[in-house]
This record gives sequence, structure tokens and C-alpha cells, in this order.
Amino acid sequence: MTITQIVQSQQQQRIGGISQRTQGKPHVNPYGTPGMSLNDAGDYQKMVPVDEDVAQQVRQIAFDHMKNGYGVSDGEDISKVIRDYTMSLAPEQRLSASWTLNEMFHSEAARLGEFVHQHDPGWNWGEPFDTGILDGYRQGVDIQI
Repeated sequence: MTITQIVQSQQQQRIGGISQRTQGKPHVNPYGTPGMSLNDAGDYQKMVPVDEDVAQQVRQIAFDHMKNGYGVSDGEDISKVIRDYTMSLAPEQRLSASWTLNEMFHSEAARLGEFVHQHDPGWNWGEPFDTGILDGYRQGVDIQI
């Protein structure tokens, strides 16, 4: 046997052992958000009803990113709001709720970007602009929930 064959054989044995130990147990994604359930996840990329207060927070954070960072941020604030809300839900609801809130945030950010472009066609994300133009902006999401 070559060294390559020995290594491959050992890898197959390890995989087989792990597979046998986890059969019948729910799948846990070691790289995902703790508390997220992937069991029966199916098509989780769907809009679901979310608490209106959280939806408003998401829209406000998008607005704050535009006003304070010209559309750019480290994302910690939006991640925290989404994580805190989704962890208050049943595990089976978390993926879709998280996806919904992310879609709402990105839609609002895109609308804000379009609004700024209408008033400053040469603007690009992260570049300074007169934030006074945001005074005429009305928050909202162009997504049916």
C-alpha cells in the first residue's frame, strides 16, 4: 500500500465512524449561528412576518449607515439587532426571519443609495455627500411581507 492509499483509507474510516455516531441526530452546523436549526430548513429564503419594531430598527440602521458612514459600516449593529431578534424565536423560524430582516435592510440601503444618486449622480458608496439631502427621504421597504 502506498502512503496516499493509507491516508485515504484512514480518512474513510474516520468519516464512517462520524457518520455512524450522528445518524438519527439533528444536524448541527458547527460554523453557523448558534441556535439556528437546519432541520427541515427547506426553502428558508422567504419573506415571513417580523415584529414591526424590529423592522423599523432595521430601516433606521440602514438610514444611519447612509447618514453617518455614507452607506458603509462594519455591520455589527445590524447583525446584533437581527441576531437578538431571531434568537427570541423558535429555532425553526430563525432562518427565515433572519433572511427577511437582511432583505429588508438591503432593500432599504438600496433605496437610500438610489435616493442619494438622484440628488448627487456622481456619488459612490462610502464617498462623502451633503447629508442634508436625506432630510427629504421617507423610509419604507419595497417588499411585500
